[in-house]
Amino acid sequence: MAAQKAMVKKNHYGKNTPLIREAYNSIKNMIFEHKLAPGQRLVYQDLAKILKISQTPIINALNRLLQDGFVAYENYCGFYVKPMDVQEVWDAFGIREAMEVYAVRQAIERWSPEGMSLLAELLRQHEKCVPRQYTNEKFRLDTEFHLQIVTMSGNLVLRRLLRRNFEHIFMRVRLENYAPERMKASAEEHHRLLERMRKKDALGSIDIVRNHIQNARDQVIHCLVSEEQGETEAATLS
Repeated sequence: MAAQKAMVKKNHYGKNTPLIREAYNSIKNMIFEHKLAPGQRLVYQDLAKILKISQTPIINALNRLLQDGFVAYENYCGFYVKPMDVQEVWDAFGIREAMEVYAVRQAIERWSPEGMSLLAELLRQHEKCVPRQYTNEKFRLDTEFHLQIVTMSGNLVLRRLLRRNFEHIFMRVRLENYAPERMKASAEEHHRLLERMRKKDALGSIDIVRNHIQNARDQVIHCLVSEEQGETEAATLS
């Protein structure tokens, strides 16, 4: 473990080589696909075998993921997928709300038929996807709808930041208990938002966005609390 700690410090600012990028993307995808769950230990020797990449790029990739907040590191425990707590979820959604309110206002100011047509198409794709549980595909379609609004605002930095915000929520919280009714309500909110934006109603659009994000926040917190209660009950029974 001492050797691992030393390597973490030594490679913390390693160069971004193609192997490090490959390792970074592969590990991140494993977290995204829920092959690695929040709280799960990340043993770099095991990851090296699975990904068929030497240990040094794996360690550098884990350090990049550490810097990005997707994993954490503790002495004598090593790396693990960093779970979210209720406070961080609350904070993340607060940031998301501020970003999207700004994006909607700017998108309406820069309103274009082409942008609205693409937003409407993304909404149609989102409404067609009706899984029993919140899936990677549902996440992708939900994200792309919101990111299109940011694209319409013309702020590419904001788009990158919002995408990262989405990734943290999806990758670091178990969403198995995400209510199907909430997915249906979310689609209806998207539809109302599209109609308000078509009419260039900035205040109405912002109001819908605020409520939409707050409703999503409450559902994610519900999933998080349900998971913690389940773990407590399981520990009690054991």
